[in-house]
Amino acid sequence: MVMIFQSEKARRFLLQNGVVFTFRVHRRLMTGEDWITDKRGGRKIGDVQVEEEGVFDPSDLSIYVAYSGFNSLEEWHEEIKQILNGHRLPSEGWLYKVSLEEK
Repeated sequence: MVMIFQSEKARRFLLQNGVVFTFRVHRRLMTGEDWITDKRGGRKIGDVQVEEEGVFDPSDLSIYVAYSGFNSLEEWHEEIKQILNGHRLPSEGWLYKVSLEEK
């Protein structure tokens, strides 16, 4: 099951640093080995390992900001809202650690 990284900042951070924490509104059906792309139907960008960190209130993500690809919690919140088409920030969601597989 592919993991889509619409956020260019998070995707770039993953590709440059080998790991990123990503917030998702919906829980993934599976973790472990997977691959990433930038959009539905997009080409494969790389293989990854996905680990579920748990359910979080978005306001509790501050300790993960340094590994999110964003400069601040507020910037991360704005990206979440933009990906949700301008909707308000959800009250909770799932946090995942995504690690790039080495070739």
